[in-house]
Amino acid sequence: MKKDGIIMKIIPTPNKAELTGGSIDLGKIAAVAVENGSDRRITKIAVTLKREIEELCSAPVKLRACSAERTGKGCARVRISHGEAGEGYTLDIDDGGVRIVGDGAAGAYYGVQTLRQIIHEYGDSLPHCRIEDKPEFAERGFYHDVTRGRVPTLKQLCHIADLLAYYKINSLQLYVEDAFEFVEYDGIMTPENVLTAEEITALDDYCYDNFIELVPSLATFGHLYNLLQSDKYKHLCEMEDWKPEKMYWLEKMAHHTIDVSNEESIKLISSLIDQFIPLFRSDRFNICCDETFDLCRGRNAGKDAGEEYFKFLMKIIEHVKSRGKTVMMWGDIALSHPDKLHYIPKDTVMLNWTYVSDPDEGKVKAFAAAGLNQIVCPGTSSWNRFVEEIDRSEGNITRLADYGAKYGALGILNTNWGDFGNICPFNCSLYGMVIGAQKGWRCSAVLTEEFEEAASSLLYDSDDINVISLIRTMGRCERSCDWMEFMYWYSANTVEGKTTELACDTDAAIAHIAELDGVIAALRGIGEDDERISDLILSCRAIQLMNRVCLKIKGVEGYTDRVTLLYDVEAWLKPYRESWLRENKLSQLDLVDRFMHEVAIC
Repeated sequence: MKKDGIIMKIIPTPNKAELTGGSIDLGKIAAVAVENGSDRRITKIAVTLKREIEELCSAPVKLRACSAERTGKGCARVRISHGEAGEGYTLDIDDGGVRIVGDGAAGAYYGVQTLRQIIHEYGDSLPHCRIEDKPEFAERGFYHDVTRGRVPTLKQLCHIADLLAYYKINSLQLYVEDAFEFVEYDGIMTPENVLTAEEITALDDYCYDNFIELVPSLATFGHLYNLLQSDKYKHLCEMEDWKPEKMYWLEKMAHHTIDVSNEESIKLISSLIDQFIPLFRSDRFNICCDETFDLCRGRNAGKDAGEEYFKFLMKIIEHVKSRGKTVMMWGDIALSHPDKLHYIPKDTVMLNWTYVSDPDEGKVKAFAAAGLNQIVCPGTSSWNRFVEEIDRSEGNITRLADYGAKYGALGILNTNWGDFGNICPFNCSLYGMVIGAQKGWRCSAVLTEEFEEAASSLLYDSDDINVISLIRTMGRCERSCDWMEFMYWYSANTVEGKTTELACDTDAAIAHIAELDGVIAALRGIGEDDERISDLILSCRAIQLMNRVCLKIKGVEGYTDRVTLLYDVEAWLKPYRESWLRENKLSQLDLVDRFMHEVAIC
């Protein structure tokens, strides 16, 4: 048996998996039968399973809805145990066929997902085995930014939901500031920058069919830049008569907080909430309320920022609860005022985030000590970058999940932000996503070499080449051209009228460019026709280009040719645009395009 009990490439790793000897020919599975099938969602995933078996074995497979006595051998049977309503399941493969018994509909669904992963690994010859499995956390969520760069198409959002369901993640939140067609944003946001009500409701239906709760998430306090910078609502901005001083992405990240003393403010926020709530089945609502950087620095200067924060927070909470919803909120500002935590109603769910590789256990302990429910919120570490940084996300996700288990957290909400333009293709943040899936389902598990190999196989269809190892190398090569640091340098030297030095280890940058040539060659060996691999190659090339930009700015010999660099940026931008538009609306692509042109010639 392999380390940590990993004997098959299944993510998340089952609690108990045993190979019992022997195998069955998948081609002899003549039917997929749903027993006790009162939940139509089980029938739908059974149809998916049926089609995958037919495609693999080139033979017809029937779909049945009948009892065990009528199915016989040579059948994949999926049964819901109506005595329970849990997410656990058992899966048996032997000479009699395949049997999945779920502790309720969700358990049956997850059992089918496990079977699909076994088929992915073993093809048409399945090993005899017995799996007994159930999650350790009830809440296993994924949080995806659709505001700061990429606004996904409905097709892409459904694809993300498919991936989450495949790895037994059961909730999804989309970060929305201005990326929805709110009435208040008429004339401020354009169609290519927002999701529509039809798209949200369609996604909610799709998530429901895959046992995912789509939870509404909306900025309601800080991070209201485009709204409060507009002529229509700038009188509600804490920072009176604010004039942008930095490049757009920096301004949007840092500002704006709403004026808590203006009676119009809570009316505006309530209107946004009321337009959003009816689109979701969920009985929860994430009001965000994080990073209120400007509070009491403008119109309310001189007031106690903590008091003003909690006073306005209570108004938001009261409104959401009046609509019959449980409130969720980010916990950063609340944690900075521990003496005021008693203001927060006990039924509020605190979203406790931190993104460093070695997170502070005390942050998790604090909410537990205050008697507040919490969900720990690590991150994929893919923002501000063209590829996720595994060295950070592994420690961040695993340790924060462990602290959550220690202090009785409800679960995990793994975040995938899009700071500074959301330049990272979704396909370049997948490993962080499945680490969250692993720690959410089986928090006691540790990340091993076998887990990494399973992720390479399941995420990128690569068994011979460890793609996760290549991504780790890519992340390290991006450190010498840090996107966020470059944003600050560029803004200071082009928009703010300052003269600053760009921090860059030139020797490391030169070495990283060469090292990435080897990564690209390895990825091409897997196959450039696969969109997942081609996106990784695009990110490799982007990291090389940004390292070259840094070397040009530093005046390093051999890297000062602007014409050649601009030509190479142009050659990269064409497939990058195609990749972006394959999955997203136009959104802020033109900003990325313009910025890449400008840095090539600066």
